[in-house]
Amino acid sequence: MKPKTADDIARLMARAGQAFRAGNLSRAGKDAEDVLKAVPEHGEALYCLGLVRHNQGKTVQAMTLLRRALAAHPGFAPCAVTLSKMLLETGDGDGALRVLSDALAQNPGDANLAFELGRTRIILGDPAGGAEDLGRAAELAPEAPPVYGSLGIAYQLLGDGESARAAYETAIELGSQDPEDYFNLGTVHMNARKYDDAIAQFARAAEMNPNHQRAFANIGLLHGRSTEYAKAIAPLERAVALDPDDGKSVNELIYAYGAEGRAAEAAALTEKYLKSHPEAFDLHGQMAFVWMRAGEAERALAAADRALAAGSFPTPSLAMKSAALNELGRTVEAARILDFDLIMTRVHTAPAGYHSLASFNKDLVNYLLNHPSLTYSKVNRSVEQGRGTLELFDGTEHGPALELKKMIMAMAGDFMAAHPKDPDHPFLADPPQAFEVNCWGTVYDREGRQLVHFHPPAWLSGVYYPALPASMKEAAKGRTNNIEGWIEFGRAFHLIGDRREPAVHLVRPEEGMMVMFPSYFGHQTIPVTSSDEKRISFAFDLCPARG
Repeated sequence: MKPKTADDIARLMARAGQAFRAGNLSRAGKDAEDVLKAVPEHGEALYCLGLVRHNQGKTVQAMTLLRRALAAHPGFAPCAVTLSKMLLETGDGDGALRVLSDALAQNPGDANLAFELGRTRIILGDPAGGAEDLGRAAELAPEAPPVYGSLGIAYQLLGDGESARAAYETAIELGSQDPEDYFNLGTVHMNARKYDDAIAQFARAAEMNPNHQRAFANIGLLHGRSTEYAKAIAPLERAVALDPDDGKSVNELIYAYGAEGRAAEAAALTEKYLKSHPEAFDLHGQMAFVWMRAGEAERALAAADRALAAGSFPTPSLAMKSAALNELGRTVEAARILDFDLIMTRVHTAPAGYHSLASFNKDLVNYLLNHPSLTYSKVNRSVEQGRGTLELFDGTEHGPALELKKMIMAMAGDFMAAHPKDPDHPFLADPPQAFEVNCWGTVYDREGRQLVHFHPPAWLSGVYYPALPASMKEAAKGRTNNIEGWIEFGRAFHLIGDRREPAVHLVRPEEGMMVMFPSYFGHQTIPVTSSDEKRISFAFDLCPARG
């Protein structure tokens, strides 16, 4: 049909649009082409034909048609949005931004163009620019939930959790039906350690989208990290069913099975996952924990040895192997792994810039007590009656924290020099070439303690004591036999326990003392029950440097 009048063109375009929506690309393309024969720069026809070509996989032709439409009609906003997305798909991010910016200049009051420009900036790694454009969109369309959802993403990428929370909550209050807004709000709460609130938002996202794998994974993760292992299992099972390749959820689920005494299910999942992921030999170490929890020391020992033989990072497996050997009465072999001579202690002198160690310790304590992340948290799984921080060496550390970091790294160098590579020792056979250090602080109340634990991600771990109760200072001077607040090494992880009394080693803390030890050593603190004074310490992990 060759259109002769404006009504003919309108009818053809209506039919083309209907055909396109019905998936009849041939009909839609033919009608658009007929319109263009009569009106070569007809914007809607160029746009329609561009969409047809894109759906036919002819992206270059599609973009050429959309560029023609915009050249003839610069204010054609839907065309600009579509072309920008095509440009993004082909990797031309700068081109996508130019198209949207030019269109917005033509239509300064178009909220959708400002919204798309903001989203595109976020995608291209410019959340600050994205937040600016999305703020403009919010002024133009203050009742639009998607604008606030995207604004929340921009703020979250900028590290502004409070503004992100407010943006997501606004989107939800305006009636958002996007499960990502609920999920993202959950991540804000999770980062703020408001775990009950986080779980509630993840649950809402999962309810809206029963296939939201990350929501189920995070629900299970948070329950597990809060020692609510029974509650962790169902969401983790759902997460693994949705994505069988999600190794992190598989690992968490195996651990939860083990903690709940469901060793057979843990073993079946491990076997299944290893068939498709044979490189995941760390799961053998996880199964060593499962078997120890089930009272199967021989099977735990075999699993730990499999992990070590495969080259798995040794810390988890050595923790379980030493516990299994002690349980089996093979104490000489256990003592070779839990060699207490590998524990290094040092009372430091004042770092440069401080006239005394006491003044440094005072500054360090104030740094910790004023740290914004210091709080009680149920995901500190081994801590009882104590507050803890998040990561202290996050790039913002300064003052006494920087000096502490230098002290840790210097002592780590001395540890490595004192304990060189030894192919015959499972811990020293393949020491890391370099370390990354993590640190966090803990403030213990009366009867506060650490249950027996170890540090799975690390190779070396340690603790520094800047402030101790008076009762511990008296013990440090040898005036009492009170062991409250001391650190004890040698026992099995608290979820396993010791069926035989193992050899243990006690270290008496002093203010200014740093203790460094292999991360697989089970260790606990003896609670202080005779004083309300706070016991303050900084724990740290030295992990193999990435790369």
